[in-house]
Amino acid sequence: MKKQKGTVYDDVFRTMAQKMPWLFVALINEVFGTNYPDDVKLIQLRNEFIEENGKVVTDSIFRIEDKTFHIECQSNPDGTMAIRMFEYDFAIALEKAINEGSPYEIQLPESCVLYLRHNDKTPDELHVKVTSGKESLIYRTQVIKVQNYSKDDIFKKKLLLFFPYYIMRYENEFNELESDKEKRKDLINEYREIVGKLDDSLEDSQFTDLVGLMMKIADYAIPKGIIRREVREIMGGKVLTLNTEKWFSKGHAKGRTEGRAEERIENIAMLLSRGGTEDQAKLFLDATDEEIELARKSMVES
Repeated sequence: MKKQKGTVYDDVFRTMAQKMPWLFVALINEVFGTNYPDDVKLIQLRNEFIEENGKVVTDSIFRIEDKTFHIECQSNPDGTMAIRMFEYDFAIALEKAINEGSPYEIQLPESCVLYLRHNDKTPDELHVKVTSGKESLIYRTQVIKVQNYSKDDIFKKKLLLFFPYYIMRYENEFNELESDKEKRKDLINEYREIVGKLDDSLEDSQFTDLVGLMMKIADYAIPKGIIRREVREIMGGKVLTLNTEKWFSKGHAKGRTEGRAEERIENIAMLLSRGGTEDQAKLFLDATDEEIELARKSMVES
């Protein structure tokens, strides 16, 4: 059973898993009742498995000490998720057993599904009944409903990887908020508080990367209008004051997509020369690989 084509929500989750794995320690502690320190050694495992009916790609697999953790992210409840999780977990365990050799032991990982949205019918746990002869067992997968966590819960439990998806809890209210100045002000103040606390608690590079992903989802989820502009101004304003992001000051940059080709190359080159990364150029300036290459050439020539 192949996983369906990803969305921007999947892309952001996998970006965090691949490039910001430190975010997952607190989540593992919350879901599985562990108490790992923030700096525990976390190993990211391969997430692609080849089966007869095609390639299975999981969201994230981590190992801490002798335990394996498998976490999937779903934007909506999915009736097939229980059986898919069993399929993924069995593939993970089977590969581990083969690699370790005889005598074989199938040790299934600790697994969890994050639901970015949920409804009254969304279960608190996924179940699959596994029967062999006269014996049966219930295979259980934990469920986390992201929107059940307030901003205070998220900060208290260090579940910062929830913040890129925080705006989704308002998606059914955007039309009302757009026309209601007072309610819109509450939302903007809430985001101002979130971004301010993140700025105080994270290193510059961590803050830049996390808030960049928050902006990516905000741009996708919020319709064009006042809310999107004001939410983006809050996040962008904080990001752009960092020493590593001076390239994005009003005196230099023209924004993510504005400006002529020459100006775009100049902005990308300025970002790279100030210590920014290619990933940040792609995230904040929508830079292509070709534009990044041209920017690096211009830096050498100058």
